[in-house]
Parts: sequence; structure tokens; C-alpha cells
Amino acid sequence: MALAPLPRYHARVPSWKAVVTDLDNTLYPWVDYIVPCLEAMVASLEATTGLPRIRIVQSLKAVYDKHGSNEYPFAIQQSDIFKPYERDFDSFSKLVVDPARRAFSSARERWLRPFPGVVDTLAEIRRRGLSVIALTDAPRNAAELRLKWLDLDAHFDAVYTLPGYVLPQNVDPEIRRRHEAGHYFSKKTRVIELPRRAEKPNPTGLRRILRDFKLEPSEVLYVGDSVKKDMGVAKACGLLGVWAEYGTYVSREYRERLAIISANTVTRRHVSEDGSARWPLAISSFVQLPQILDGARWTVPDRPARSRRPGRA
Repeated sequence: MALAPLPRYHARVPSWKAVVTDLDNTLYPWVDYIVPCLEAMVASLEATTGLPRIRIVQSLKAVYDKHGSNEYPFAIQQSDIFKPYERDFDSFSKLVVDPARRAFSSARERWLRPFPGVVDTLAEIRRRGLSVIALTDAPRNAAELRLKWLDLDAHFDAVYTLPGYVLPQNVDPEIRRRHEAGHYFSKKTRVIELPRRAEKPNPTGLRRILRDFKLEPSEVLYVGDSVKKDMGVAKACGLLGVWAEYGTYVSREYRERLAIISANTVTRRHVSEDGSARWPLAISSFVQLPQILDGARWTVPDRPARSRRPGRA
């Protein structure tokens, strides 16, 4: 007599429809990029103005704090460095602002790179038919420029940012013309500005994404480097949160250098607290996301302190 076949049991596999990802320190190492860029700009200002470094740094930090971004491109003419020269902005722009902007841009070209495997992984997620959406606490201008610079904007169905900043009165006419012509805006993806109150871990932005794309929380995977902000907003909205632990590996040297030149409010927005709480589901590289989508799970190892990358000069 033949035995009846045993029943088959299958674990439920989620039907993923989208991946929502943070940007800074999740797709690229923001600290490794911004520190040498700001230091190059400060060095240029020291050379052109003759002012002491401490005076320049404190003046810029006050502007960065006001605008919520270390990449606010008009910080020099908005700082008190400009006041003695405000009778003639054109000469100040040519002799001081332009060299500083070139120094920042040159450092950005050298240091701003995506983490290994990010481009291929984003392409693989889209190849599977999933939507890819970014949610960042950076102002629109800075986030959009970075994605364009890295040529990553084509990989996103949409990018949700905090409000962008407007052009000040004192600005190079060519920059104003290019801005009004849309030169600085992405032509490859939609960029949506959220209200400032939507800064994570406020769930407003993520809820807006779910509504705009008609998604259920169970259909979306969320990845980000901050336990408090990124994992907090994922938990609040009922999404599977994947902690980009690799994005928290910042050397002590770079943290100290960043503290000198960055406004504290901006640093808190972009850099996870050293020694912050851990999250159960963690990845050590962005390339592991497709495995998570396939059902793999990693837990954070029980160790007293995480290792850090050595600082780069």
C-alpha cells in the first residue's frame, strides 16, 4: 500500500513591490566626501582673504546651521566674511567666491563616489520590476546635485527631499540664469519636496511615499544607516527595516575633522551617533539587498564595539 505524500510547507515569501532607501551614508559615504571638500574651500578662503581659519570656519558654520546644509552653495556671500566687501559683489565673487567654489568642486570630483556595488544593485532591483524610491533629510538642491553628479538619478522612480533653498540676492548672474533654465535639476527622475517637519524619524515622508505609489507597508523594504531615524521611520510605518550598518563606520579622525567645520545640526542629520543602538536586521554592504529580497536574513553579531574604517587624508 503506497504511503500518502507528506504535506509540503512553504514559508510565506513577501511580494515586494518597492525599495525605499536613504541616500547619505547609505548609497555613498557622505562624511568621506564632505570633510575634504569643506577643508579645501576653507583653505582657498584663507589664501584669498587672509583671514584666520577660525574666523572663516565659524562664519561658514553659522550659515550652514541656518540653512541646514553644509553644501549650501552661497554660504560665503551670506556669511559675515562678505560684509567688508559688500559694496562690490562682482570683484568679491571673482576673487574670493569663484576660487573657493572651484576648490570645493575639485575635491568633490575626487572624493564623492558611491559605495561598491551600489549602481549594479540598484539596476538589479529595477530589473526585478521593483520601484526604487529615495527618502532623504538633505535639502533638495544638495540631494539632487549629488545624484546627478554620481549619475544615480536615473535609477530612481522618485526622490523625496526636504525643501530646497532659494537663490540669494548676491549671486553670479550665470548661476541665476542656469538655475532658471533648470540646469541644476534632474531630468531623469521626479524630485518631491516634503515640508521641513517631515525630517526623519517623523513618518510623514514615508507615509507620503506609500500613498503616492499606492503601496502597502508589507510590500516595501526600507534601507538606511541611522537606527534612530531610518529604522525608526520604517518601524513607525510597519515596513521591514534593513540597517545599512556599513554607513556608520566613520573613523574617529573624520568625526573630529567634521566637528570642526560642520554645523552640529547638519552633522546630526547626516551622521549616525557613535555607539548608537543596533538594529536586528543589518547588512554590511548594499549589494546584500537582493538577498534580503529573496528571503535571507542577517542579525547583528553580539560584539562590544564595531570596527571603524581608518580615516583617509
